[in-house]
Amino acid sequence: MDKYEISLWEDYPDITSEGVPFLNERKLCIIGSDTMQSSSRAIEPCLVANVNGTHVFTFRIYYRFKDEITGENIINPFLPYLINERKVKVLWKKKWYDLIIKKIDEDSQGKYVTCTCEDLFITELSKNGYELEFNSEL
Repeated sequence: MDKYEISLWEDYPDITSEGVPFLNERKLCIIGSDTMQSSSRAIEPCLVANVNGTHVFTFRIYYRFKDEITGENIINPFLPYLINERKVKVLWKKKWYDLIIKKIDEDSQGKYVTCTCEDLFITELSKNGYELEFNSEL
């Protein structure tokens, strides 16, 4: 398999040295990579490039897993970080993709969670001004 990395990020308010507020971002955690061996890692990563140039990325993560040392069943510590609209950065075939979690589905047997991510720029561009009417008489 090719080299990949899946990481979760969040935006936070920050202030420049000139006192101007802006949004900065920080990495929360890496939940999967080609070198990660933990049972808590994201599995079955799949990046699909659509005809219109957008991308959809899916992965699964186990809800619970058996600790290899103690033998206990443990709830995956990455689950609380997987929320809708969370920023995801993916290194896939030597290229970085900025995505956002759009859907989180738990399987019927409660074994794993499937996350579906879409391009971040599509989400930002979809916040358009259609059907806005600029008229001085109104």
